[in-house]
Amino acid sequence: MKEQIKLISIQEEYIVFEKSRDLSVWDIYLLDEENNKVDIEFTFDSDEITIKNPAQQLKEEGVYLLYINDKKAGSPDAIFAGANRLIIEGDLNSIAFRGKIENISSLDVERVLEGDMPIQKVMFQDGNILLNTPDETVSKSNILGFLAVNEETEEFKVLRFSLVNDTFLVNLSEPFTQGFWKLKILYKFNQYYLMDTIVEGDPNYLNKSFFIGYIGENSGNHVGVYFKEKKLTINSYQIEDFFKEIPVNEREDILVEQVVVHDLAEKSIELRIVDEQLASSKLKEIMFVSRKNKERVRIPSIKQTNGKIVIPLTPEALEEVNNNRWDLEGLFVNDEKSIAGRLQVVREDNEKLIYLNYSIEDYTMMVYTTMNNYIAILKSSGSVVFKEKYKIKTKMKDISKKDNTGFTMTVQVKKDERVDIKNILLKLRSQDTIKLIATEDTEIELLQNQNHSVRGSFQMNWGKDFFPLYWDVFVTAVDEDGNEERIKVTGATNKLKKQINKDYFTNAIYTEDKILYPYVTLKKDIAFMMREKEYYESKGTKLKEKLAYLTYLLMKPFYYRNKEIWIGFEKFSSTAQDNGYAFFQYVDKNKLHDNFYFILDKHSSDYEEVRKESNKVVPFMSFKYLLLLYASDLLVSSENKRHVYNLRVRSGIVPKKIDSKKSIFLQHGVTALKQSSVFKKAKGRGNFSLVIATSDLEEEIIHQNWKYELNEIAVTGFSRWDKLFDKSQKTERRKIFVMPTWRTWMEDMPKEDFKRTDYYDNYVNFLNSKELEIVLEKYNLELVFFLHPKFKQYISEFQLDSAHISLKEFQNIKVNEEIMEASLMISDYSSVTWDMFYMKKPVLFYQFDYEKYEEYEGSYIDMETELFGERALNKEELVQLVQEYAENEFQLKPHYEKLHGEYFKYVDHNNSQRIFDVIKHLK
Repeated sequence: MKEQIKLISIQEEYIVFEKSRDLSVWDIYLLDEENNKVDIEFTFDSDEITIKNPAQQLKEEGVYLLYINDKKAGSPDAIFAGANRLIIEGDLNSIAFRGKIENISSLDVERVLEGDMPIQKVMFQDGNILLNTPDETVSKSNILGFLAVNEETEEFKVLRFSLVNDTFLVNLSEPFTQGFWKLKILYKFNQYYLMDTIVEGDPNYLNKSFFIGYIGENSGNHVGVYFKEKKLTINSYQIEDFFKEIPVNEREDILVEQVVVHDLAEKSIELRIVDEQLASSKLKEIMFVSRKNKERVRIPSIKQTNGKIVIPLTPEALEEVNNNRWDLEGLFVNDEKSIAGRLQVVREDNEKLIYLNYSIEDYTMMVYTTMNNYIAILKSSGSVVFKEKYKIKTKMKDISKKDNTGFTMTVQVKKDERVDIKNILLKLRSQDTIKLIATEDTEIELLQNQNHSVRGSFQMNWGKDFFPLYWDVFVTAVDEDGNEERIKVTGATNKLKKQINKDYFTNAIYTEDKILYPYVTLKKDIAFMMREKEYYESKGTKLKEKLAYLTYLLMKPFYYRNKEIWIGFEKFSSTAQDNGYAFFQYVDKNKLHDNFYFILDKHSSDYEEVRKESNKVVPFMSFKYLLLLYASDLLVSSENKRHVYNLRVRSGIVPKKIDSKKSIFLQHGVTALKQSSVFKKAKGRGNFSLVIATSDLEEEIIHQNWKYELNEIAVTGFSRWDKLFDKSQKTERRKIFVMPTWRTWMEDMPKEDFKRTDYYDNYVNFLNSKELEIVLEKYNLELVFFLHPKFKQYISEFQLDSAHISLKEFQNIKVNEEIMEASLMISDYSSVTWDMFYMKKPVLFYQFDYEKYEEYEGSYIDMETELFGERALNKEELVQLVQEYAENEFQLKPHYEKLHGEYFKYVDHNNSQRIFDVIKHLK
């Protein structure tokens, strides 16, 4: 006769059975297949027997029968359950304990096969997931257990499970540390152990995330289970990250009512959820969802009581809510379901309703309902919110010159009757400097349908108002409360855009050395460019361009046919020291391509020398130059296409022809230390046909960030590096070459403003440092200071008094010669540092404005851990490093020696040949 008991639970330490009240227990033990007895600890009361888990006493995969009072124990219900290192199986005739693998991590890896197990139906019930394995792959005879494996730490937990009517119930009540946990099933097949990840098997849900169930909170982490990237995953995170990750099963509008605005010092809105079942969900959150990129931000200080929700609108609460348009979304989680949807106000009227509009610190906030009564928030600058509130729309209608002294502009403005237009403005596009030019005789005429014509003119005061570079057009709007905002004019008539794109010079006003003209931006708005006028910008040059174009059209059918003309050039077509000339020189000397010409300004200090080297050097802006430019098939340069003509000009015959040309970007420097969207592949940007890179690392940076395909990038090394040889030992005195890069936020700044910058202050103080002078004197060093070409106008502001320091100006220096002769280079973020490092010579990075540089520019490598030289944040640190290198004969340190092999693919002086081969293959 069998003693009948029922399994209630199986835990890590104890197993609990239910017994009849009349069953007295005096002994419980196990017998193995050879009738060896295993004593086990137990306790009992009138209704239950509790057995201490005997797993440690059992042999792996051994089978033991349970005896009570020397009689076999049986179960009225079929039993199949598992916990750590133990499986229990039973029926009416017996209850067997089976020993499992003691330590899964100790399994012979050659006998463990990993794969995926598709499960078509996964359900959730009372903290358990329920699943059926396919085709009896896993059965009572070979199952070893279920595991949860942390994706990041690879920590694993063996989970308790049971089998009921062919369905596995896997218990998830164990505490899970933070992270994502994949669920796996371990079973045996012949002599192998199979460890399969449970993946989605229902073809209707493949590659979709799907919520299965909410387990609860444990040690501050909320735990849920769902399919993530096909894999059955447990998410154990604190509430904010938990909500960011869980998928939504159902999307529906969340109806709210009784919207109340608290317009006090600490502003907020209060609302009530209509659906009481949603309001009583186990977890509920209100999220801010960005319209721009669907980013979700949880506001932890939101209060929820009795179905009412209070959303704070204080600066502290909205710290992570960026300037953008946001929808309010409710997210509700119950045992087996996650529901989300936009908050929609129950009201009969569909007109837009503004609940709240106020300014805080440096932004303005507006809470409103959309046309469909969804609650939304606009957080932005005052002008954007003002424009939205008063439904202001603008369009530029006309721009005309007033002789050669100013402009008259006409803007069409559609606006709310509560707003008046004060004037039209030109505003300098700058984050640091505010400059305005306002119309003085503004006239406003009512047209129809709230449209107004705003017309005004201004006279250009070159002495007072000149400040390069970009100026945007605004109208000044004033509401009935006296609030004033500048609204940017966006859009323009097609007629006006066509007129401006025809030729910039016709639309320009200018003096002998300054120029101002309108242009069409990439967004098809109208802006103005104010800059120094180039010497060749004249009516005579414009006439020459037209004559050259007519000549080209006449000669094209017979003379320029099948010529395959290449044109090489460098920055502003005014230097012959970079990759552009190095590549041209190699091709020309080796007679690899007959019709390859190099463009160089006659005013360049390099002109006379290179003119002697080749008859293929063509003067910039000459008639021959224009003919070749029109006829050319390929542009090859270290800069973008527009440096072959005028970097700042986008309209006219020549720029349009340039945009249509194929181009090879040899690069000016290695792409790593400065992020750049200028060269990013995009429609309308004049993309390159091929980009040259120096390493696999740089190739990946260009591919990922500039969006060029890998077959549009060639890893060859730079042409100019073929000409680099270390000459530092041949100089009379050891040389330090200081070459800082430019700053976008300082470009074309007036000299007086430049002298007030951190840039000027740090370099002047370093160069005039007494400590530096002592080091230069002690080690008999020469220091050469060279400003970036974009800062060339400021060189006169550096007044130095040292026999050891010399200032070099743009076009009065050969940068590659200075680098070859230098024993040490000091820069900040300049790509020229790679040339120095290429020759295995030391570099110091003077990064006193690192935080601002990261804000404005950013880099593709980590400046704090991946640079190939030491960083200095102030002049004291920099002087100390200079002295340290001088004491050690300017030797490159071992750590940087190792990096050299990682950062350069080729160091063999064959870069130009590789580039030529790639170009020929491309064509």
